[in-house]
Amino acid sequence: MRATLLISPVLLVALVAAMPSAASGDALTLDAPPASVKLADCSREAHSAAFHGRMKRIDASARMWMRFTLLEKGLGGFQAVAAPGLERWRKSKPGVGAFGYRQTVRGLQQGASYRMQVNYRWYDASGELIAKARRRSPPCRQFVALPNLTAEVVATETTKVPGVVRYDVWVANTGIAAALDLAVRLSVDDGVVDTVTVGFLGPGESRTLTFRGPECTTSVTAAADPDGVLVESSEDDNVQQSACADLPRR
Repeated sequence: MRATLLISPVLLVALVAAMPSAASGDALTLDAPPASVKLADCSREAHSAAFHGRMKRIDASARMWMRFTLLEKGLGGFQAVAAPGLERWRKSKPGVGAFGYRQTVRGLQQGASYRMQVNYRWYDASGELIAKARRRSPPCRQFVALPNLTAEVVATETTKVPGVVRYDVWVANTGIAAALDLAVRLSVDDGVVDTVTVGFLGPGESRTLTFRGPECTTSVTAAADPDGVLVESSEDDNVQQSACADLPRR
């Protein structure tokens, strides 16, 4: 069951400037607005995040509004989630030159990733909307980014040396963080043939390594991080053992 998200907003600052002149017309969507939203704090221990939205006046504007929408990452990307207190527009005082607001969200779910979307509005002295914009903050991850490593034998080939076989081992990092000094080991018939170290394997990257070893009689095992040195998001898919008859051959 999803925990209730608690909102704790704090108004930051409004800088006084000269009152702009009134204007009318259709509201413009600004591609590069004088507005921003930053991730001010992200705490996995407290399951909370704080976001700071800021905007400046534009020509003919008299008041500025902003509204926060919390987004959670799912299979289809970041999607809006309900959070009490985020429905209302935060409004500046008339005539200010800049408007800032700090929005804190609590009760975030462990293992999830969040960012804040802020909608901005500029109004003239008569209350007419003259411009609008939208920004998204950097993500707040409620987990530690880790690699996830897999290895498998993808091809075998006999060599010119009798009894010696070439084994191609495909190693991949399906996690969201890089793996450094990754050991990859090949064993044939329960005997270690060799261990090769890959200095860097980024998230989503893969590499094919070549080993030369004896001809298989029972099974071949490929293992990424065989000694469990690296911390991973999952330790259940590091090793693949294949019967000799099931090995792919060139």
